[in-house]
Amino acid sequence: MTSCSLQSRLRLPERLLILTAVTGTSSRPMVSPSCNSETRGFSNPHTGGSLLLSFSFRKSSRPDPQSAPFYILGSGLLAAQRAFSALEADASVVVFGKGGLENACEELKWRVHHGQVDWVDLDHALGHHNNADDVFKSDTADASALETYFANLPSSVTPKFLCITDTLLSLPTRRSRASATSIYNLCRARNISVNTTDYPTLCDFSFATTHRFLDVTASSSSPSSQPSTSAGFLQIAVTTNGQGCRLAGRIKREIVTRLPRDVGRAVGNVGRMRALAKERDAKFDLEKASFPNSSITEDLDEIDPCGDTDVASTPNLPVPQRPGKSCSSTKMDGTTLDSEPTAERTRRRMKWVAQISEYWPFEKLAAMTEKDMEKYLEDEESEPEGASATTKEGSPHPTLSPPSIHSIFPSQPNSSRSGQILLIGSGPGHPSLLTLAAHRALTELADIVLADKLVPAAVLALIPSKVEVVIAKKFPGNADRAQQEMMERAVNEARRGKCVVRLKQGDPAIYGRFGEEILYFRNPPPSSSTATNLPPLPPTLVIPGVSSALAAPTMFDIPCTQRGASTSFLVTTPVGKGGKTLKMPAYERSRTVVVLMGVARLGAVVKALVGSGRDNGDYPPHLPIAIIERASMPDQRVIESTLEDVESAMESAEVGAQRPPGMMVIGWSVPALWGEGNVNVLGGDDDGEGGEDAAKSVNGNSELHQTTEGGHHQEEKSEMTNRENLQTVEDIERVRNWLGDGVRWRVREGLSPAWDIFSL
Repeated sequence: MTSCSLQSRLRLPERLLILTAVTGTSSRPMVSPSCNSETRGFSNPHTGGSLLLSFSFRKSSRPDPQSAPFYILGSGLLAAQRAFSALEADASVVVFGKGGLENACEELKWRVHHGQVDWVDLDHALGHHNNADDVFKSDTADASALETYFANLPSSVTPKFLCITDTLLSLPTRRSRASATSIYNLCRARNISVNTTDYPTLCDFSFATTHRFLDVTASSSSPSSQPSTSAGFLQIAVTTNGQGCRLAGRIKREIVTRLPRDVGRAVGNVGRMRALAKERDAKFDLEKASFPNSSITEDLDEIDPCGDTDVASTPNLPVPQRPGKSCSSTKMDGTTLDSEPTAERTRRRMKWVAQISEYWPFEKLAAMTEKDMEKYLEDEESEPEGASATTKEGSPHPTLSPPSIHSIFPSQPNSSRSGQILLIGSGPGHPSLLTLAAHRALTELADIVLADKLVPAAVLALIPSKVEVVIAKKFPGNADRAQQEMMERAVNEARRGKCVVRLKQGDPAIYGRFGEEILYFRNPPPSSSTATNLPPLPPTLVIPGVSSALAAPTMFDIPCTQRGASTSFLVTTPVGKGGKTLKMPAYERSRTVVVLMGVARLGAVVKALVGSGRDNGDYPPHLPIAIIERASMPDQRVIESTLEDVESAMESAEVGAQRPPGMMVIGWSVPALWGEGNVNVLGGDDDGEGGEDAAKSVNGNSELHQTTEGGHHQEEKSEMTNRENLQTVEDIERVRNWLGDGVRWRVREGLSPAWDIFSL
């Protein structure tokens, strides 16, 4: 992020951001340009960005970017991610691999084939063709190969950066520390900065977790027009300095989702307005011949590249104004406007840009046209319609820091009433989706809240500060013990006369251990902390919640049942008690399958569903699937693909890290409401409401599957095969119409701004 005064605006929770992915329709959230058949689903880099290092590969800073290539050692997914980031910074990327390009990941192969990345085989550099296992046995072999490569570079090429990616902890053939050290020492001797994955002591620089705001605009004034996307100028980066990479990603998402959806466009417009100010002043001086032509450029170059920071720390100080069109052009000091030096005049304009950056709404900045910018620069003394200038001091609603949810001062027991346990579902995440009963319990009745770890902060923020909040310590491997601790705590607090709210995500009866807790609270076992002679507690009151199994698909216009696409739905999970793998249900064309708690096991789930691809119970590989993450929250996201491509989608640079909690929706209901709709999947006389001919959709109950007598058996079997083949062709065409020709996945992200009216 630059140091422009606009930066100070990017810190308040305003609007929800909708980002990334592929083409859509005007009825859908805003999405980015499509991946076509030539890209094989991989995102093309939007060049012109920065790696967020103190170094730029842009042509404006170096006469030839090829003179300082960005080197990457390794050929896996991490190497592909590093290459994509470098390409967005206009770098020339060279990848060192082993075992030939055929052993590289699919994305790197594609980028090498299309000339985006150069490939160097280290085995050839070594002068032999040993396999990767043999080469890894030598701790100095690769360092020697790199030394030979660097020594033979032209004198005009100066290596600056090298990323070693094949030291990732999870790699089965991880590079040894000794080998990485040899390479690191070689680079240090050549003044090459090194980043070595998972070896922090062998790093001269590190990568922050970043986000780039694309500049999304409507392609025309028509309400049905598709959005167009260009490279964005605004980037943010978060680093925890090696203390928690996953936490850095979460913090980045929190920042991103609290910024307005048009903030990238606003930054681009402010930059264009600054450029226009300089261009207009340069043109003015050329016309008036106030300065020699050579001095104009020099004067403008002397102005700070972020010249709109040339303003006092408080933005309330007035900006020097130019006389209006009806006023005299003579300034108070006796000089005229025409004689004002170019640099001074441009600097004054920059101060004006700083003012509007500070006070105008982001929506106003994002909506500016070039004609508007010229008008604002020409007539600076008048405030254009729609601009605002309010100060924090004048705000009637000051922002307060939320109270801590880890209070060490529990509320005192209430001896005037008996205790009570309320088992509550918090819904999918958005506070407005709480039931009225749940909202009252949290805000008025609770003395203590025992919450599951997946309950979002937005719901916890509703709880008064006087109420103690305890978050379940359900880290991996501790779920059962944490569950037991929460149940024991609930009973103990209720017996002290407190109203205990046991807060769960979604609906407590859907994979929420609802039954275990009801039985435990009904008859808790004796323990050292509970007396056996105490009277039984009042029956636990269960307040249902909106289940994410139904709410999450709805947030993205995916129905679980839809006439013509799905007559029923099934909720399941691949994970049983103690992590045991469960059997997945067989395929039925007219049924939607919702899979909870399975995204982390995506590969195994897909393999179990697709199977051999021949049995009646196997799912077709082209069947649509949606992976929905953090439904109803500001950073909600859906990845839409097919069973055969969804793993590649989740590993792509476009998707990046997962955002738990996530779930899967599988079946023909996924594309049913996309665009103009696709609700003729089942065909026949099936209306999606259990009609008597619903089974005629070529599934296990089809009449074509009935065994007939005599010579008709073979004829009907052949007819069945032909019908199935025809249906497969039609289904593949449906998927192509849904995703786009050659497109393998789509990413949609963010909560519609319309949800702002339901903020609590």
